[in-house]
Amino acid sequence: MFFRRFFAVVIRYPLSAIRFCSYMIETVCGVVLRAEDLSEYDKRLTIYTRELGKLKAKVVGVKKAVSRLRGLAIPFSESRFQLYLHGTKRAGLHDPGKIVGGELVRFHTVLRSDWEKMLQCNAVAEILDVLTRPFYPNADEYGLLSKTLDDMEETSSPLLVRLRFSLVLLKILGYSLSHHPVWKSYSEKDRELLIGLGRWDMRENKFTEYETVRMENIINAYLSNYLSRPLKTEVFQRKMALSA
Repeated sequence: MFFRRFFAVVIRYPLSAIRFCSYMIETVCGVVLRAEDLSEYDKRLTIYTRELGKLKAKVVGVKKAVSRLRGLAIPFSESRFQLYLHGTKRAGLHDPGKIVGGELVRFHTVLRSDWEKMLQCNAVAEILDVLTRPFYPNADEYGLLSKTLDDMEETSSPLLVRLRFSLVLLKILGYSLSHHPVWKSYSEKDRELLIGLGRWDMRENKFTEYETVRMENIINAYLSNYLSRPLKTEVFQRKMALSA
């Protein structure tokens, strides 16, 4: 009975059936922004992909020692995923897709072994997660994320890399700080600092500690205008600072 109805639908709506089947498995390049436990052996990943934008996907059995998908569920790693999307691309909004295979492209080991770099990468991932909508791909956003992770591995100033990421992402989203009325309220020195950060070569350490703190305060205050809640990473850092 099921197959009779299925083939009747296929005959009646052939183009829709072809589109349905073509959307079931997608091969995408993406970066894992967040990994959360879903059950005893499963995880749910938040991934930003080049082809589909941000989406959520379940990895079944990934916490088992014999799982071949364990390397694909590591935060900040960049992989080529084989993704099952439950028939439609929009289904991932409420019913996440499922990763059925893939290969690791960049592992970014340093980002998980250095405490400061790991904190700033968490902030980068959280900012991108909060400010972007599911299934709205943007090549500039993906390129910025990939470049920021590469720069974070090489730099000795991870905070500056994260601040520059925030400025560039806001500009891509149409919220450029230099085009906002608040820009005129900053002093000439502050504007020079922010312009210098946009042109900063990460191999140079041309900012003093005071200048770095000043830029952090300005950018975080401006960024908060577009966030629905405080960043969990910043809340965690404040608690760590109070307990120290």
